[in-house]
Amino acid sequence: MTTRENLSNLENNNLAEFLQQLDRRITRLETHLGLTTAEAVSPAAGQEPGAPAPRPARARGFEDSAGLERDIGEFGLAWFGSAILLLGIAFLMTYIYGLGYRSIACALGYLSALGCYFASRLWRDSATHLSRIMAGGSVVLLYYATLRLHYFASEPLVRSTIFALCALLLIVAFQFYLAIRRNSQVLAVLAVLLALISSHVSDSTRFGLSLLVIACAASAQLALIRRWWPLLLATVILAYASQLLWLLNNAVMGHPLGAVAAERYSPVYLFLCAIIFFWPVFSTERPSEPGPLTVVLLNCAGFSIVISLAVFALYQKSYAQIYLAVAGFFLLCSISQWLKTHQQLISAIYACFGYLALSVAIYGYSGVPAVFLWLSLQSLLVVSMALWFRSKILVVANAFIFLCILVTYVTGFPSSDWANFSFALVGHASARIMNWQKKRLTLQTEMLRNVYLLIGFVFVLYTLYHAVPANYVTLSWMGAAVAYFLVSLILKNIKYRWLAIASALVTISFLFLVDLARLDPKYRVPAFLFVGVMTLVISLYYTKFRQLMTKGRKSD
Repeated sequence: MTTRENLSNLENNNLAEFLQQLDRRITRLETHLGLTTAEAVSPAAGQEPGAPAPRPARARGFEDSAGLERDIGEFGLAWFGSAILLLGIAFLMTYIYGLGYRSIACALGYLSALGCYFASRLWRDSATHLSRIMAGGSVVLLYYATLRLHYFASEPLVRSTIFALCALLLIVAFQFYLAIRRNSQVLAVLAVLLALISSHVSDSTRFGLSLLVIACAASAQLALIRRWWPLLLATVILAYASQLLWLLNNAVMGHPLGAVAAERYSPVYLFLCAIIFFWPVFSTERPSEPGPLTVVLLNCAGFSIVISLAVFALYQKSYAQIYLAVAGFFLLCSISQWLKTHQQLISAIYACFGYLALSVAIYGYSGVPAVFLWLSLQSLLVVSMALWFRSKILVVANAFIFLCILVTYVTGFPSSDWANFSFALVGHASARIMNWQKKRLTLQTEMLRNVYLLIGFVFVLYTLYHAVPANYVTLSWMGAAVAYFLVSLILKNIKYRWLAIASALVTISFLFLVDLARLDPKYRVPAFLFVGVMTLVISLYYTKFRQLMTKGRKSD
């Protein structure tokens, strides 16, 4: 035989073998779906002969129902059954404790924990989910049995507090080891929870809060190495809830509910937790994912709420210094995050919380009314940082806060010339900066710039009304109109011409409605002359401008 004939026979054999394998696979699928050969081959009515047969609706519904049933039976019942079993064993131990058989109760707890652990080992390959649940349950029973050796008992079996606490910490360490070995975030969350329970059971602020910081650090490291962001989210919530319990005098240990003594609590531990939760997001390569972003939000909100409660309860006299430290921390986080990752959203979140804290610190240091001068200048600083970060969020948030400050100032506090002048200056400067760097901010609307211009315009008139003697208010307002007009010529910006027209109209209205009746003739005559001349000059400019426009159209 020739070489070509050999290759042809080899290809035919391979094709025949492939078709046989395909036929066996189709036969197995038909058997699994309960189809006959005729049903599988014959096309349905209205279907082209070459089109694939549709999947029977009954089979699809059965599979969907079977999947839901399997999930409930395998996962849901496993959780409920395990929880009920653990509670039953705990209730039995408590009952035996109440009868006075403390040694038997502890032995029952340790034997139950050992049995659950061996069950988890037995089901490790055949029922992985149930095996993890039983592994966690074994550690919970072991922890509970060890806890009852010393705590919550009038006559404890183990009288040494140090020995009992060390035993609890060994169990917590074993739970962390088990979570890492089995690659389970649920077991890791349980380890963090047991660590926090141990911190409260110790009833020592220094030891308990130190243990809290260590547990947070372990969780942050696991989140960074294994990308366990759900673990870190749970840890953030549990950590700040634990901080709140310590602030409430650790009432879970039977102390009266109320603020803890100032000498027993230090805000340093709060700052340490906030720094620890900042680090994994800062170190990750993609911090804009939902997990890290949620960690940032929860960390900022939790830290701000708990530190505010601590200041209100314990540190009212030194709140300005504490809030200045909080502001420095948030702004440092914001700048560091921007320099490393250039993530606008996360940097803007840190900056917003930082400037809120800085506002409280400014109020504490300066008082009223000087606080409004510094708050207005802070608004200008926020706009500058927003330009650096290219963050529209910061610009919008700053505009809202600036408006709130203005309303609070105008409605609730006496007028201050310095504050009025600063609001007018900041309004115009912010609008000018935003117009100058509008491409950097990629703002698609003029609304924010118009808001700042309107604020600056109103406060120019408001400042002159309060700062200038009553006889010269009209002259000063008309001078402002002329200044706006000159600025429009220099910058070639139509908005300042509109401000000039608005100032002239307000001045004319004020002249006839107020000054005509109250001014002495020696002030009334110059006011009318100056306002009339300046109004005519502006009108002549627009007349000349219209003539130039008409000539240009004719030449075209």
